[in-house]
Amino acid sequence: MQLCQTTTLISRISIAMFILLFLTGCEYFNNLIGNETSKEQYAQTAQLRFGVAAQIPWMPWFLANQEGTFEKLKDKYNIQVEFVPDDYQATIEKFVNREIDAMVITNIDAMAQLVRRDIEADVILITAHSNGNEAILLPANIKNDDIRGYTFAVIEYSTRHYLLDRYLIKQQIPFDEVDILNTPEGDYIRKSFIDNKVQGVVAANPVQYDLVSQNNAKVLFDTRDIFNEVIDFLVVNRESLEEHPKFAQILLDSWFSVMERVQGTGRGVALDVMSDLAGVSRQAFEQQFSTTTILADTPIRALSVMRATHDMKKTMRHIRYFIERHNLTGPAAFSEWISYPGRSPALLHLNAVPLKNYQP
Repeated sequence: MQLCQTTTLISRISIAMFILLFLTGCEYFNNLIGNETSKEQYAQTAQLRFGVAAQIPWMPWFLANQEGTFEKLKDKYNIQVEFVPDDYQATIEKFVNREIDAMVITNIDAMAQLVRRDIEADVILITAHSNGNEAILLPANIKNDDIRGYTFAVIEYSTRHYLLDRYLIKQQIPFDEVDILNTPEGDYIRKSFIDNKVQGVVAANPVQYDLVSQNNAKVLFDTRDIFNEVIDFLVVNRESLEEHPKFAQILLDSWFSVMERVQGTGRGVALDVMSDLAGVSRQAFEQQFSTTTILADTPIRALSVMRATHDMKKTMRHIRYFIERHNLTGPAAFSEWISYPGRSPALLHLNAVPLKNYQP
């Protein structure tokens, strides 16, 4: 009888220990699974970088960042976007060196700098075309606009250089009758003009606006005279886009959220914030912002612009001549430079798929 009781007690203890071990094991495995799930969720949040230069037409991106739009969209797309402001040329170099995954760039600089370096990139949005944002400037007291023999401060092989070339072609002035002083953007261009180191400069806003309004400069020729040739691209490194297709969606979402305000009742407040971010008065900002024609104010219009390949091909004829004249792509065939929606991707590919799939 005592042996039977002892056996029963041992059995009960064994069962209790088994249950305890089972529960402990469950808790351990639940914690383990939970930790692995947390690690997996963390790993799924991609860290990508978006670089934009502080130029007047591109201030909507700064407004999106200021209002925390990228942070708000992080959980929706599992992508953490780091906004990287810098000057224009530094931003291009960062994109080339894979220090950033996306940037805003003009069509001409995309060809002259990205294609030339064999960078594979997709254009996922054509935001605007320049309508006077870049200009050739002369001192207002110069009465003779014949610029033969003049020296111009300009960034060599840039969009500004392209503008100067287009003027020379239109005026039938030989290229070698004008000299170029390769000069960085911003204060360098401004100082060259103010100190009379050159007879003229080619500049974009806000430098253009400052020189005209404060330093007695006059506009000889601007992008209104070559309508729809200077265009702003949102480009994404192709490898980054293929690995993280939702990256395009977060960038599109950010742009269109600002466009709703700029085109609607919130326009006044949006312009106030953007002028503060640009460090200029509201009046100056609005005047400069008007020198850009927004092409992508809605997703439907943006997709229509992306698919208007006839217009883009017409523009590309002029750019192709500029690129080939300065030998900026070496021996590469033109077919390898740029491709259009629905075609096999060239180095620079106009990719309409993100816009087509865009869901606000």
